[in-house]
Amino acid sequence: MQFDYNAKNAAYVRQHGRCAKCGKYLNMVFEDRRGHEGAWTAHDLMSLDEGGSIKAHNCVILCITKPDCHTTFAHGGDPRERVFLTQFDFPGFVSRNGRERESYETVNSLAQ
Repeated sequence: MQFDYNAKNAAYVRQHGRCAKCGKYLNMVFEDRRGHEGAWTAHDLMSLDEGGSIKAHNCVILCITKPDCHTTFAHGGDPRERVFLTQFDFPGFVSRNGRERESYETVNSLAQ
C-alpha cells in the first residue's frame, strides 16, 4: 500500500524512529533502501481490501535489514505471502494517546 509522506512520517514519529517489531533504530533517509543499516519500509496493518486505509493509524514502520521484520514477520518469510496483523502484534507500536505499551519496554531492555 502506498502511504503518503505525512502518514509515513507520523508512523515513524509515533514509533520513535524504531522498528515496531524488534525495536531497532531506523534512519529516516533509508526508506526502502535495502543494504543500508537502519533501512525500513512502511507496511499496512490492513490492506484496502480488508478495510484498511492510507492513514497513519494503519501504517507500521518495519526494518528491512537484519533481522528484516518486514519479510520475516509481516510476510511470514515469503514476500508474496501476507500475514493478518494488528497493532498488538508489534511491541513498538505506540498507542494513539502517545503512551508506549508496557511490552515495548520489555523488548527494548532485551535488545540492549
